[in-house]
Amino acid sequence: MRDIASIEELHLENERLKNKLAEYEGMIKELSAPMIPSIVPNTILVPLTGTFSVERFTHIQEKIVGSVVDVDADTVIIDLTGINYLDIDTIGYGELSANIKNLTEALKLMGVETIFVGFSAKLVQKLVLSNSGFQGFKSYSTFRSALKSLLKQKGMEIREIEK
Repeated sequence: MRDIASIEELHLENERLKNKLAEYEGMIKELSAPMIPSIVPNTILVPLTGTFSVERFTHIQEKIVGSVVDVDADTVIIDLTGINYLDIDTIGYGELSANIKNLTEALKLMGVETIFVGFSAKLVQKLVLSNSGFQGFKSYSTFRSALKSLLKQKGMEIREIEK
């Protein structure tokens, strides 16, 4: 009798831990691609970090498309500064290129411009050498240079005010 009770307790504990794990995985997904409003109107920044997988990139794409609708964005800046070329080895450069192209095309159909920033020299070298077709994307070396260009494009500027 005692063994059956112990087994039932273990099953209950196992279920509780599975639920907790699912909760933590959901939190990680939410934190993996934050959508940050920019100082430029109708623009969001998406800083990416960590290892890419097809599942993760699909989640990021869904989150970006949903956020664009929610905040009425006309520009998305995707920041790859936190991505190491080793983070891409899991998904592969060809798959990454195809996923980025799909995301860019989806956003274009919605009237949204996509800008990429923060490609490291090593990442650029790996992309070029892989012949992954990773071209035709609007990109800048830094978030700052992308913002300067975007502000100019929108007829805006940031300037210091007199104190």
